[in-house]
Amino acid sequence: MTFATLRTGIDGLDGILAGGIRYPDDAAVFLCLAGGPGTGKTLLALEMVVRAWLDDENGATFLYYSVEHAPEAIQKKLASDFDWYRKKRAIEPQPREVPNKLTLRAAGSGSELTLTQARPAALQQKHARGTTVDIEWILAEIENQRMVGPICMVVIDNVGLLLTDLEYFEKRAALLELRRRLLEHKIHGIFVMEEAHPRDLRLPSAEEFSTDLMLHLSFQDEAANFKARALEISKARHQYYYRGVHHFSIAGRGITRDVYLGARNERGPGIHIYPSVAAQLSMARDQAQFAVPTRGDTPIGLGHPDLDRAFLYGTGPVLRSSIVLLAEPGTRATFLALRFLAAGLQKGERALFVSTREDRDAVRRICQREPALAACLDAEGRFTANFRVVYLHPEFIAPGKFNWDLIRLCQGGHADGAPQPVTRLAFDNIYRLQDRFPLITDQRFLIAAMLDMLRYQGVTPFFVDMAPLGAWQGRGDFDPSPYLVGFDTVMHTWFADENRNQPFFRVLKSVGNDYANEPVAIDWLKA
Repeated sequence: MTFATLRTGIDGLDGILAGGIRYPDDAAVFLCLAGGPGTGKTLLALEMVVRAWLDDENGATFLYYSVEHAPEAIQKKLASDFDWYRKKRAIEPQPREVPNKLTLRAAGSGSELTLTQARPAALQQKHARGTTVDIEWILAEIENQRMVGPICMVVIDNVGLLLTDLEYFEKRAALLELRRRLLEHKIHGIFVMEEAHPRDLRLPSAEEFSTDLMLHLSFQDEAANFKARALEISKARHQYYYRGVHHFSIAGRGITRDVYLGARNERGPGIHIYPSVAAQLSMARDQAQFAVPTRGDTPIGLGHPDLDRAFLYGTGPVLRSSIVLLAEPGTRATFLALRFLAAGLQKGERALFVSTREDRDAVRRICQREPALAACLDAEGRFTANFRVVYLHPEFIAPGKFNWDLIRLCQGGHADGAPQPVTRLAFDNIYRLQDRFPLITDQRFLIAAMLDMLRYQGVTPFFVDMAPLGAWQGRGDFDPSPYLVGFDTVMHTWFADENRNQPFFRVLKSVGNDYANEPVAIDWLKA
């Protein structure tokens, strides 16, 4: 048996499906979207059929049946709220033949999307001619449409409401017959089902008629009574997929993603699916075929001579090695992180500065004040084209979206034109991220996975975390072991006395390098 793949065009969904929906090339995709009210089932089905329609170049027909929504309402939603098709090609509404049907034609390809409203109430009206749309009617229309031209996809939204007058086994038989007919004619089918109680036998369960792919949409109660949107693949018959709960968001028209990392930051309108952090890590490893990128051989320099002086015999952190600076209060950790990036900018590299404590204006003022950071600004006092600064606002976003956006920024952001990936990243700082991002509960795993994925991207990260006063003297219960396990190079900076007269620096660990065991005094302003 050989397989074909239907790409949904939703990158997160195609990602967790390992490239798209796989199906036997002599059949078609049969997909079930299940979930509770308001979870986004209809919107996901609409986006999938609209994307497939606009990508079609063969003049095929796409059929969408909705119980709850009139065709005019769906058309306005597509054009006004989500604007999915305005940039692709002109859309030409065709003359109306019946009140509950509207056909849209894509200029150039001749492909058509027919929106039909089914009216379950009309099933009780014995003499209401032309208004009854049920499963048998849909099967008959599919046969008629096939005589005119090819049908590529059929979507039935809230299919359960079309079966209200049938007994349980009649419902099951009707659904199975519809599925059989679609697959026989190689027509992709999407059923949208309102979630029912597992013991509710008024409707067949999704498992009974959807044997290929099942997507379950839901809400998850999170911190501060916040409900996060979640998606899970319950079944995928013909393919490998990434298990677990993945989060998603819905964005309306006018949303752009190239502004900042956060919940209100999306690449465009519609559904955006963010694989879990564990899935993203697995995807990165699978795409690299487990060939972990090697580190460099030549020290890259930390941007400050006193920090470089702590490493002996011409050694030091190299390309794609991970670095963390544990900074006690009052030390100029932000300045040291910026000097690390400035050293890369002076070599023509692209750099990304991510901050949880200093906004863009504060960073710009630091760069204006310090001559060592001149490479960060242009002649007009703005950040140079190779230097990007992102300030992280407190947000209710899932760890998957947090990591997904950060990796995309490292890949070059989402601006128009060719991607321009960064080679150096400074993250200031990672201390108690869950305080700013309440949905990030497993911070240690997030940081560990992020470091692994940054290495696959060819990025050298410099992270800053806070250490309590007196940590260098063993005061308090500060435990450096998570950093010693997770990072290639672990550094520490502090003041020698309570008056903060002299800052010091030492290396706690650096894989493959020689370094001084005694502390090194730092002169912040040394060139």
